Amino acid sequence: MKFPARRRFVAFAAAAAAAPFAALGQSHREVPRIGYLASQTPDAYFDAFQQHLRKLGYAPGSNISLEVRNADGRLDQIPGLINELVALNVSVLVATNNVAIAAARKATDRIPIVMNASIDPVAAGYVATLARPGGNITGVANLRRELSTKRIQLLREIFPKLSRLAVLWDSDGPGPKVAVASYEAAAEAAGIRVQSLAIRGPQPDLESAFRAATSDRAEALIVVSNPLTTQHRPAILALSLKSRLPAIGESEDWTNAGALISYAPSTGEIAQRLAAYVDRILKGGKPAELPVEQPTNFDSVLNLKTAKALGVKLPQPVLVRAGRLIE
Repeated sequence: MKFPARRRFVAFAAAAAAAPFAALGQSHREVPRIGYLASQTPDAYFDAFQQHLRKLGYAPGSNISLEVRNADGRLDQIPGLINELVALNVSVLVATNNVAIAAARKATDRIPIVMNASIDPVAAGYVATLARPGGNITGVANLRRELSTKRIQLLREIFPKLSRLAVLWDSDGPGPKVAVASYEAAAEAAGIRVQSLAIRGPQPDLESAFRAATSDRAEALIVVSNPLTTQHRPAILALSLKSRLPAIGESEDWTNAGALISYAPSTGEIAQRLAAYVDRILKGGKPAELPVEQPTNFDSVLNLKTAKALGVKLPQPVLVRAGRLIE
């Protein structure tokens, strides 16, 4: 699905309610509205989220209405878009990045919020505990930071002599600050020096960041995913290729777009769980009592075209373990 321009929304007009809401005695006037905040176009989870809603018996435009807001990678736009969804009195609000979760938490303590958090939701104050969230927020704790060590190990396996690693991140985002510290700790344990490439939106100076990486003789690049870096993904990956700096991404979208490799929780699994939370809440479940779940499936995706362009020979064990190869 193609997202609309910022501050417009996709509204699927509600028709007469069909299953499962007919069984619940809901009329067409009571068709639930689901608010969804997308960080950018395309959104990694949205299409799969819709597919799983359909599998659960929900048909947008029939027995459910989707209200979508797209931030187009602009962190500063997210609080206002969240406020728009809250003002619509949506039945459930789906927030798929940390800025959106924080904004939703500030905007409402009444509307159920289904999150996809990439930082510890307990430490961030979103929930009391994973087992009993205790408020109006529940969802998935997609703890990317716990994968920092694994990503660095994967890079070391591909580049056994790796000693200098650049990390590109948005200095204005809450999640990336945690990410850099996590990568630095994991790299230090592996004897790898980290160069921090901090950028800021809305128009980051990517050229300068890559010149700094080249000057410092960085041998690989980790891109910390957030709305800003995702918005500028084509430019980042073009500069990565131009600088001959192999990039590893935090989601498969990066490898699809040209990064050498990614290691991340399964996008499909997370989208399925987000849809399942919405379903449970619409059927009467309370976020305070729905435990926060964590992904169980993780995939490495390798881009063989990028490997060839960079002259990188991927070790056979890495190829064998890959969840998917892009040829």
